[in-house]
Amino acid sequence: MPTTDFVPERRRMLTMLGTGAAVAGLGALASTAPATAASTAVSSEELSTASYGPGPAGSAEDELAINRLLETYLFAVDTKDKTVFRTLFTDDAVLTVMAHPDGTAGIVKSGIEAVVANLDGAAAWGYSTHVTANALVRVTGRYTATGDSHATAQLVYPATATAPETVVVRGIRYRDEYVKSAGVWKIRKRVFSPLWQYNGTAVPINYPN
Repeated sequence: MPTTDFVPERRRMLTMLGTGAAVAGLGALASTAPATAASTAVSSEELSTASYGPGPAGSAEDELAINRLLETYLFAVDTKDKTVFRTLFTDDAVLTVMAHPDGTAGIVKSGIEAVVANLDGAAAWGYSTHVTANALVRVTGRYTATGDSHATAQLVYPATATAPETVVVRGIRYRDEYVKSAGVWKIRKRVFSPLWQYNGTAVPINYPN
C-alpha cells in the first residue's frame, strides 16, 4: 500500500536530515570553540601585571570585601588594636585627619608607620563605639576601588579635676582609595573629615555585681 511503502522512505530521509544537522552543529561548535577559548584565556602579560595595574571592574565579592574592610577599621579603632590596624593599609598609605568637610586641608600622615602611630590618639578616650552609617563603594578596576562613607563615633573621655566624664558624639566622613594586593583589599588613601559634634555628660552604668 502507498502508505506503508512511504514509511521506510520517510524514516530514511529523516535519518539523513538528522545526521546532516548533527554534523553541521558539530562543525559550528568546532568553529566557535577557539574564539571562546581565546576570549576567556588569561594572557601571560595579564598574569604578570603588578597588583596596582589596570583591569576590568571587580565583582560583588570585591564590594563585600571592601565593606568588611571598613567595618574592621572601626573595630580596630575601638579596640585600639594596632596589629589589626596595620593590616588594613598599604605600606605607602596616606592618611589625612581632621580635614575640612569638603576633604581639603587637614594633617597628613604618610607611610604605614605614621598611619599606625596615629592610632595613639585613641588613648585620649577610655571607650569608644564607631558605627558605619552608610557607604558608597565603586570598584573601578580589577585592583582598584574608591569609597565614600559616613560613620558616627561615640567617644568617652574620662573625668578630670575640672570636668566630669564626657561623651563626645561625632559625625565622620571618610573618602578612600583602595587597592587589591595578593588577593586582599587595603586602604591606600584615606581622608578623615569630622562633620558635626556634640558633647554630653556621661551617665554611670550600674553593673549588678
